Amino acid sequence: MALVIEILGWTSVAFYIFLLVFNGMKNMRLASFLSVANDVIWGFMIGVLPKVLLNLVVGSVTLYRYLCDFTRTPKKIINAVLILMIAGLLYFLYFAANDYLANPSLGLLLTWFDFVLILIALSVKKIRIFQTFMLISAFVGGYAYLLLGIEQMVVIKSIVAGITAYKLFIHPRFPQLESRLLFWKRSE
Repeated sequence: MALVIEILGWTSVAFYIFLLVFNGMKNMRLASFLSVANDVIWGFMIGVLPKVLLNLVVGSVTLYRYLCDFTRTPKKIINAVLILMIAGLLYFLYFAANDYLANPSLGLLLTWFDFVLILIALSVKKIRIFQTFMLISAFVGGYAYLLLGIEQMVVIKSIVAGITAYKLFIHPRFPQLESRLLFWKRSE
């Protein structure tokens, strides 16, 4: 069981990387579905209920945005998903407040704040705004998980900081660099 938990922890790193590598929202949302599935299972196994809850809410936000932005789903279905998403968000807020009041600590408070930043990031339509919120989340969440002693998440947040900083500050000025580094393409 410990080996499965360890594997899921490190596959969480891989899925998070896939989530941030893309330059478009559609592929990012598809990668988000993989990340959610992995992290819900991992969260249950390590006993971190906030991680499970967040990922279920993340899944609903991602599904709602995906349906609105990239499909021709009937309005009734989109509204049903919206209602489920809002219900999940309200429960998330209720759970977060009660969890913090029961166990007040800086690590837990920062974890909940990190989750809010991620939800905001996933709610936007523009990739640059998404990347900006994910960069802020990387620092807040990295410190939170350091305080809680969850190494995989500290590694994930460090990678998130590196990738999003690259996407925000280097990629706009040197767009060909990404193709050369990731895909070994020569400039023509």
